[in-house]
Amino acid sequence: MKRFLILFKSLFKELFLTSKDSVFWLTIFPTILFLILTSIFGNMERNVQFRVKILGKSEMLENILNKVEQMNVEFIPDYSQETLNALKVRLERDNIDVILVLPNDFDKSYSTSLLLKETSLFRQIPVELYDVRLRQSSAIASDVMKGIFGSMDVSENVKYEVHNPLGEQYDYNNFIYPGIVGMMIMSVFLCAFMSYLIYFRRKKILRKISTTPISMITVYLTTAAVNLIALIIGLCGLSVVAYFLGVDVITYLPSMIVHTLIACSVLTMITLVVMTFSSNPSGLFAFQQIFLQIQMFAGGFYFPLKVLTPFIRKFANFLPLTYTVDGIRSAKGLNSLDTNYYIVPLIYLALSTLIVSLRSKKLTILQ
Repeated sequence: MKRFLILFKSLFKELFLTSKDSVFWLTIFPTILFLILTSIFGNMERNVQFRVKILGKSEMLENILNKVEQMNVEFIPDYSQETLNALKVRLERDNIDVILVLPNDFDKSYSTSLLLKETSLFRQIPVELYDVRLRQSSAIASDVMKGIFGSMDVSENVKYEVHNPLGEQYDYNNFIYPGIVGMMIMSVFLCAFMSYLIYFRRKKILRKISTTPISMITVYLTTAAVNLIALIIGLCGLSVVAYFLGVDVITYLPSMIVHTLIACSVLTMITLVVMTFSSNPSGLFAFQQIFLQIQMFAGGFYFPLKVLTPFIRKFANFLPLTYTVDGIRSAKGLNSLDTNYYIVPLIYLALSTLIVSLRSKKLTILQ
């Protein structure tokens, strides 16, 4: 135990406390990234132009919407059910924000509705509104359209039939928080951990340790423990900032602890597996970046899996940290997958542990 504590203290000082790069990239940068993404996407209404398709004809609406700078509106007077179905697919894929279906002779019906408002002959105007509430741009565009109807004094005259193809509603800050957690886990337990082992080889540290009673596996696990401390520090800083930005950190905490520990174990063993096959720094760096980028952008870290193409959604099912991030989001009902979040990561952990145990001698190549 004493040897472990001495080794841990030395590695923690060498790899973390004295490394400005480690302090920045592992603990500070994730919080900065969170602030950047929430400032861009968390205030979506200030930064985007809403894409609206209106099926039907209305000169009145056209005159009003042309005066709204942030509304990119296209009227489609002549349409069929096939047209609507095609537009719904585009809506789900985030190519448009809102679909509005007007009844025939909307302007005439609107005028009649106003005239008969206080009589027994009054009838509401049926309007269909399609949006995706889980995308903030679509939700805002939908609310803007309702606000426009309200300004026309037809809020009580219009009967909305709202369609929401992709379900639940949430704010982007709560959605992106688990994604940043996933990015931090990969940065610490893939990039940093692997870089440390490469550093050990370059400085011949493992060669020196091999002459002592300390085993190589103890070195690797101690390095992983140092990385875990760095991750905890970074997560604490991120969580404090996220809390003040309205993220429900307390609700996330139990699932985040469980899924984070599993993900750290998985990435530690995956890293050791890769190191048993190669010690070339260039090749290892390429693996880091390829795995990192694929997992982040195909695994639903920054965008809901439901709005990605079917091929990407299928591919994401084979990535271990997809289940980590989506599992954390399930605490708030923001998950895209309805599955067991432990099976795939545990399969990765079991297979990688088996490979490392069979090829453990190859790890001596780091010396």
